[in-house]
Amino acid sequence: MRSMLCNITLIIALIANTQLTLASIDQEKAVRAIIGEAENQGDLGMLAVAEAIRNRGTLKGVFGLHSPRIRRAKPIIWRKARVAWEKSRFTNTVRNASHWENVNAFGEPSWAKYMRKDVIVVRDHVFYEK
Repeated sequence: MRSMLCNITLIIALIANTQLTLASIDQEKAVRAIIGEAENQGDLGMLAVAEAIRNRGTLKGVFGLHSPRIRRAKPIIWRKARVAWEKSRFTNTVRNASHWENVNAFGEPSWAKYMRKDVIVVRDHVFYEK
């Protein structure tokens, strides 16, 4: 009985934590960040970035949020980014990764040495887990 209560308590805590994380990221900013980071990465690439943003729980440090490519994005890209953001609530393609980088274009970032590398690679992005 005690272990069942512990399990229920853990589940409630996980759900509460997930809902706090989801509520703390503004949807439109998240969509903008997905476009800025992964507009050219296809549906799976946008979904992967969306998941990592959710896992991160913040948009702090996400360069794509201020990318000039956001203004030039076509309506279909906006729709795909919104779908990716919504879908990312229920998927875990990036296996809990919270950071990513296009290492071919920008090299390995200095912060990567503190993380588990190659959690997964989706298109041009390497995903990392703290």
